[in-house]
Amino acid sequence: MREAEIKIALTHHLATGMASDAYHFLEEVELNGGEIRADLVQVTDMHCYEIKSASDSLKRLVGQGSRYARAFDQVTLVTAECHLKKAMPMLPPWWGVMVVPNEAGKAFKQVRKAKLNKRHEPNVLVTLLKRAEALLILEELGITRGFKSKSLYVIQAKIAELLLLDELKEKVRQCLIERAKSSLNTAL
Repeated sequence: MREAEIKIALTHHLATGMASDAYHFLEEVELNGGEIRADLVQVTDMHCYEIKSASDSLKRLVGQGSRYARAFDQVTLVTAECHLKKAMPMLPPWWGVMVVPNEAGKAFKQVRKAKLNKRHEPNVLVTLLKRAEALLILEELGITRGFKSKSLYVIQAKIAELLLLDELKEKVRQCLIERAKSSLNTAL
C-alpha cells in the first residue's frame, strides 16, 4: 500500500470501536514551521503516527523521532514489514510499532504498544500551533499588544515562556482538536 492508502486504512482501524466524538485526526501536522510533518495525529491523545511504506526510506526516521519526542504524548511507527528489522533498533523503547497489512482490508499488526512520552519541550510543542491559534492563546492570557505584527516564532516563544508545560500541552491539544473539527466540517 502507498502512504495515502495506509493513512485511510490506519484512520479507519484506529477509529473502529471509538465514539464518534472520542477521536479526531489530522494529517501532515507541521512542527518547527513545517521543517517536519507528522503523517497522522490522533489529537485527543496527542498520538503521532509516523508512516513508512515499503517504498519509503528510513533515513529521516531518527531526526523525525527526536522532534516527535519533544511534542507528542505517544508516537507509533506504522511500517511495512520490509522495514521492521532495520527500524526497531532505531526507535526509543517508548515508541509503539505497527506493521502495515500486505493488502487492503487486512488487519494492522501491533508489534509494540506506545508508552507515554516524558520528554516534552515547550519550545518544540508550541510549534504545533498556527498563527491564529497562537494569537488566540495570547489573547486568552490578556497579552496581545505588540504581538499581532510579530512573527509566528516570536509569538510561539512567548507562549512557551508564559505557560507551564501541562497548561501548554492542554492548550495545544485543544487547538488541534478544534482544527480537526474545523477540517472535518469543511470536508462535509
